[in-house]
Amino acid sequence: MTNPRVSTHRGWEIVHLTSDQLEVDVVPGKGGDVLSVRWRPLDVDVMWHTRWGLRTRGEHTTVGSSEALLSQAYPGGWQTVFPNAGAPSQEHGVEWGMHGEAWLASYDWAIDDGVSPGAAGVVLRTDLVRSPFSVVKRVTVAGPSVTVTETVTNDGAEPVEVMWSQHPAFGAPLVGPNTRIETAARTVWLDPTTPATWPGDGLDRVPPPGSGVSRLAFLADFAEGRAGIVNDELGLRADLTWDTSLMPHAWYWLEAGGRAGFPWYSGAYVLALEPATSWPDAGVSGARATTGTQVSIAPGESRTATVTLTLAATTS
Repeated sequence: MTNPRVSTHRGWEIVHLTSDQLEVDVVPGKGGDVLSVRWRPLDVDVMWHTRWGLRTRGEHTTVGSSEALLSQAYPGGWQTVFPNAGAPSQEHGVEWGMHGEAWLASYDWAIDDGVSPGAAGVVLRTDLVRSPFSVVKRVTVAGPSVTVTETVTNDGAEPVEVMWSQHPAFGAPLVGPNTRIETAARTVWLDPTTPATWPGDGLDRVPPPGSGVSRLAFLADFAEGRAGIVNDELGLRADLTWDTSLMPHAWYWLEAGGRAGFPWYSGAYVLALEPATSWPDAGVSGARATTGTQVSIAPGESRTATVTLTLAATTS
């Protein structure tokens, strides 16, 4: 086990986890975010970062929609989306905001003493307020891989339907005009009524920055839980793997200057592949009304999901 280093940035504790190949930064106070994943052989951070980054802790937040407030607090990196995904949803007498409360929650944390020799890890825990769930999140770094394992428990006395996903967002230099996307998905849905065989109309290729492209699609029918981002010019690939028994879908989000106005003002260049229980991006109520992919968690029941990101040099 390698003990993590802790620093402070803009009032936030940053926990630095390292292996011989990776440097990973975790922000317990802001959603337990994996803020950066740096590939040490090339000194490349594969995560995308918003223009404003990690805001100063406790700064004044103006009023706005849940999307505006979430975006203002979004530094980029890798987030937990739970118990809602996409648009706000009225559930059990309260609004669940865009992408859910876990995205913004503050987590207590401790060093994970159970990791293998040479690995480093933290255990994070929080209790949500607008839903009856506790969340335990383990982030482990070993060799070329960072693994996020989450367990959610319904501590209430009634069943609750949820959406749950991981939101790792990747940026340049990994994401570029020569980047390709590999996935074990067989089907891509552009909306709940429009399926196509993967890769559809060139969804396996990334357009250049500033090309005016914005994409949101939903991958399904996975032969296995696998999706990769490959840049042979850089000599690096990033592969996500996960268990499809709980997360049989993945959201595909790309911005290449195609969304004008707030929050990107046509300037974002980002690709996210997001293992998920449910779709589309219409919140729990929207999933319930369209695809029926929301997940019900009974009182006292726990569910666990694991997603691993592995970086490697390309062979071609």
